Amino acid sequence: MTVSAIIVTYRQIELTLAALASLARQTVPVDQVIVVDNDPQRSAAGPLRAAYPEIVVLEEDNIGYAPACNRAAGVASGDWLFFLNPDAEAASDCLEQLLAAAGRHPQSGIVTPQVLLPDGRINAVENEIHLTGIAWCGGYGHPREDAPERPVFITTGAAMLVRRELYERLDGYCDEFFLFYEDPDLCWRAWLAGSEVWYVPRALVRHHYSWGLDNEKWFFLERHRLMSVLTNFRLSTLALLTPLLVATELALLVVSGREGWRDEKLRAYRSVWAQRSWIRARRRRFAKLRRRPDAAIIGGFRATVDSPQITSPVARAVAPGLRLYAALLRTAVRMIGR
Repeated sequence: MTVSAIIVTYRQIELTLAALASLARQTVPVDQVIVVDNDPQRSAAGPLRAAYPEIVVLEEDNIGYAPACNRAAGVASGDWLFFLNPDAEAASDCLEQLLAAAGRHPQSGIVTPQVLLPDGRINAVENEIHLTGIAWCGGYGHPREDAPERPVFITTGAAMLVRRELYERLDGYCDEFFLFYEDPDLCWRAWLAGSEVWYVPRALVRHHYSWGLDNEKWFFLERHRLMSVLTNFRLSTLALLTPLLVATELALLVVSGREGWRDEKLRAYRSVWAQRSWIRARRRRFAKLRRRPDAAIIGGFRATVDSPQITSPVARAVAPGLRLYAALLRTAVRMIGR
């Protein structure tokens, strides 16, 4: 099995050099390394070529993270694509552990390591996703875990090994997603297309992660969450979800107003509406690739949002009702899916 590693960087020269050094230390060979310098001023291309003349450096004008990954995947030669953030470093046996797990689970199309913060606590393990598409880092801030690999519904794109055949079949990351949410969207589609996502705790990556969000990031997160929900769920599932989706949007309008990003929330709505033709076309395109119904994957979604990064007394108060609603919804989706 051959591996092409892909890093997309934007003015992060020193961190990117450290990420490249971690790839050079792998106990199994990385057959090809592709770096996309997404800075229009080409700040990284020269230093990276000087330090690692054997790598492929593509120069882009800040086309966005997902499109840059797709550009790199288009010239990749490996059987597997290893996406690594420029601010992440893979332990020397990370790829060895991931490839071994992939060999044990032939249906796996995405295999992911345990991603740690610089202090050794968890950044992300198996990530979580709510029925409304809200996603968050699983296990954030907890001690590092040591456990066998296991299937998960979604994972983090900070370090992700993807079978190239699957990536191409799914049209890669969504080109419309300039930043954020490309990883849960890809995992969601992988499960629907008949593949599996596996998490390997003994494969390790250190990530210089920061949760800080500016208002522009909220626009991308909300836009892409809604686009994924509207394209990945079947219409019958969306109909059953409508009360929860409407209630969530009303709550988010209140929260965004209180926290100062309501303009970005409204801008996300306008953008999704402008993309309605694209959403219909994407639904039609993906319908041909579906191998699993929503009924087979609905259990991967959480009924409540339980994250140390998302705190709300209202969410805690309504949690029992949400669990009951989710149980009824899952039953209904499974009955329709028979």
